[in-house]
Amino acid sequence: MEKPLPPAPEPPAPFPPHTLAQLKKLEEGALDYKVLHEDDGYGQKKVIRILFQHCVQWQQIATLSKAFRELDDKKFETIVIQGVYNQERNVYEYTNGQLIFDRNVRLGSQTQRRFQLETDNGYSMEALRIVLSE
Repeated sequence: MEKPLPPAPEPPAPFPPHTLAQLKKLEEGALDYKVLHEDDGYGQKKVIRILFQHCVQWQQIATLSKAFRELDDKKFETIVIQGVYNQERNVYEYTNGQLIFDRNVRLGSQTQRRFQLETDNGYSMEALRIVLSE
């Protein structure tokens, strides 16, 4: 059984974010992270795994967003950033949230940029999913 998280500071912006500006403001509370692995062998998709301490949902979202801004690679259509707090071996497992960025999502005749963010492992009862587009 996992130990409970220590009390977290208040988020620097409304949470969950409803705009990309609110998401960017959350990054002020992002934690330090370490890149564990980058894999660009999926064609137009790049998967990056980062390690950072176990934290509350808003800090997971803030850290994933900060990592995306620092590690974005414009030659890929899709960037996936998976957060872990242990060094899980399976590429499909993440424990500290996940961000999926799609550069050219079609909605009718429009092309948008879409962020899909999930907290925890994506399956837990407490997991939160946020979708933002611009």
